[in-house]
Amino acid sequence: MKVERAAVVGAGTMGAGIAQVLSAAGIEVLLKDVNQEFVDRGLANVKRMYDSRVKKGTLSQAEAEGLLAKVKGTTEYKEFADVDLVIEAALETIEVKKQIFSELDKICPPQAILASNTSALSISEIGACTKRPEKVLGLHFFNPAQFMKLVEVIPGVKTSKQTVDMALELCRQWQKVPVRVEECPGFLVNRLLFPYLNEAMYLLAEGQVTAEEVDRAAVEFGLPMGPFTLFDMTGIDVCAHVTEFLYKEYGPRFEPAPLLKLMIDKKFYGQKSGLGFFVHQKGAVPNKDAAKELNPELGKLLEEARKLKPNAKSIKKFDVYRLMMPMFNEAIYALQENVALAADIDVAMKFGCGLNRGLLSLAEEKGLAWCLAELESQQTSHAERFRPAWLLRKLVRAGLHDFKALTREEMALTR
Repeated sequence: MKVERAAVVGAGTMGAGIAQVLSAAGIEVLLKDVNQEFVDRGLANVKRMYDSRVKKGTLSQAEAEGLLAKVKGTTEYKEFADVDLVIEAALETIEVKKQIFSELDKICPPQAILASNTSALSISEIGACTKRPEKVLGLHFFNPAQFMKLVEVIPGVKTSKQTVDMALELCRQWQKVPVRVEECPGFLVNRLLFPYLNEAMYLLAEGQVTAEEVDRAAVEFGLPMGPFTLFDMTGIDVCAHVTEFLYKEYGPRFEPAPLLKLMIDKKFYGQKSGLGFFVHQKGAVPNKDAAKELNPELGKLLEEARKLKPNAKSIKKFDVYRLMMPMFNEAIYALQENVALAADIDVAMKFGCGLNRGLLSLAEEKGLAWCLAELESQQTSHAERFRPAWLLRKLVRAGLHDFKALTREEMALTR
């Protein structure tokens, strides 16, 4: 199937970015939102993306104008009658998405693929509100969509193999790096990332290290920025919402750090509010390498957090593995549940989080037995959120040092 005409529902930051990606691949795009003001804002954002490429010299003015002309705005679904593909990028609310997909199912051609850009919600539930669940799947782009290479391709329970294969090939045509992920709460990247972010908050509240020291250690490990810089950039309110969702779905190992709620209660949301872990000047373009000023209220919040968890303290001096082991352990859980292949986990973390080394390379560097012992030690100090995945115990009992000792077929048999 060749996609010549597509539609994007939602003209916000993500929707505009996705529209730019599709139009750059030569596809005619309808960009829809609920009113003309939102549509116009989305089209202006797409234009800015192309203007930026002209300034950088990657496109001529004529080329940019030609590609921009492929994007048209609309407030009506009736124009979707001849599209080959729809990507929904609306509010992250299941009822909103179900309503949208029900409308799309009535109007779009029977052969059209319907995709959601949701970062966590159930693809199966979304597909169930249509008469074509075999053609419904998740295409989770990462922000900003026009730059980030990773796309998580998520089939629902009834999504056909043909639809998945087609989506993977389309992503490659769009110059993206697709990774197939079986449906689960948080999918792959967010599921692995949030235990790391949450643990950073637990760690900070113990009073052993500063936010700057934690951020520096994470960057030295191979991440493009530390957890507290990422919290402030993403929005601490957004992170709190995702953490609560994952806790509800997965239980104790995702229990939110008390500091998170204290930050929300004070409306310390990060860059958007001017105060998060750091101070942010309104209108200033943040520079991740610039010296940061700590939120002057943070010390009081840390004291309150320690009162809520009075016995929370580390039995060993801080090192970066305190942060990385929850992420590594969740990767093993994902392998255990057949959510993704080992090689795809490293690809996803590279292109979705900017991790410049394979997450599972921890096993090569330290050995699976060391990883298990480290998790068990942290479990003794910090309870259930460090409980090792049973697959890790199984591989250690088999005498394996790392994943390289397993063939692809053997890796499948371990799950």
